[in-house]
Amino acid sequence: MSHNNGYGAARPLSRRFFLTAAGVGALSAGLAACGGGSSGSTPTTSGSAAGGFPLTVDGAEGKAVIPAQPRKVVTVGFMRDLDEAVSLGVTPVATTPATNFDSGLPPWVEAKLGGTKVEQLSYEDNLPFEKIAALGPDLILATDSYSLADDYANLSAVAPTLSYEKDVAEDSWQTRVSRIGAALGRKDEAAKVISDVSAKIDAARKQNEKVLTGKTFSFSLLNAEGALATIVLPTDASAAFISQLGLKLSDKVTGLPQSGPAGRAVVAQESTELLDADVVIFSFRTPEERAKVEGDRLFQGLSAVKRGAYIPLEVETALSLAFPSTLSIPYALDKIVPLLVQAAGKA
Repeated sequence: MSHNNGYGAARPLSRRFFLTAAGVGALSAGLAACGGGSSGSTPTTSGSAAGGFPLTVDGAEGKAVIPAQPRKVVTVGFMRDLDEAVSLGVTPVATTPATNFDSGLPPWVEAKLGGTKVEQLSYEDNLPFEKIAALGPDLILATDSYSLADDYANLSAVAPTLSYEKDVAEDSWQTRVSRIGAALGRKDEAAKVISDVSAKIDAARKQNEKVLTGKTFSFSLLNAEGALATIVLPTDASAAFISQLGLKLSDKVTGLPQSGPAGRAVVAQESTELLDADVVIFSFRTPEERAKVEGDRLFQGLSAVKRGAYIPLEVETALSLAFPSTLSIPYALDKIVPLLVQAAGKA
């Protein structure tokens, strides 16, 4: 069994595939992915007492039966298992590297760790199960693993393994941190970070509502075949994030048929005008991609581009939007809100 990761192919894959094949920003994660009001679903757990151990946390790939509060945690998800563990004050003994970053760690995680080092489990296509077993973990966090359907049996043979609740591309960030908090015996801390991050989203929206509310936007990236792949569905995590700030995904693209990964429609170069909106956002993986798009005559002709309401987005910010966590969301807000305000002010 394999899962489509929203990037144009199914696992198992090299982790480098996330940015080299079909691009950033197309993860479908539901409107609640960046919502401020909902705290997500309550984890299905059972234990000797509220938040106590032994504890069982249900998941789509199986139950994690955790006998005592974990002391040695390994994270094997794409990014967000590490994000949430660190957010809750737990430094894993090892993690799979986020190979989209030179250090192997997202900048929002590095900032929270403050110099504390985490061993990185380097690999290409298959998890290093023997190395993980040698570490002697008492909990493996895998809620953000795109290969978990294939890896769960091997991982759960090593230690209790926390799966996603429904699907890796469907669980909201609130659901993820709630379940991880329960598994770590840190339910109260999880509730607090959900409240704190939701408040940051609400504050950013209210502070800028006169400029942002009601403005339309499009969010695009370069397709692997060279066409323009634009995010079209409000259920896409990046689109949901920006919508929570008061903007509205352009009607020109929401009506397009989905093609390829969930949450996207492919727009041919000759239809570039479909990307026009009050604010046009384009994410690039390389300087060469940016030069190719910005040098295109049709792209230069977009009204938003002409009036300076165009935002070129670097990979780090695009990933913080596409894979929201309680650490990446504040980072994304700091990066994207000033750019949105500046661009929307020219609409």
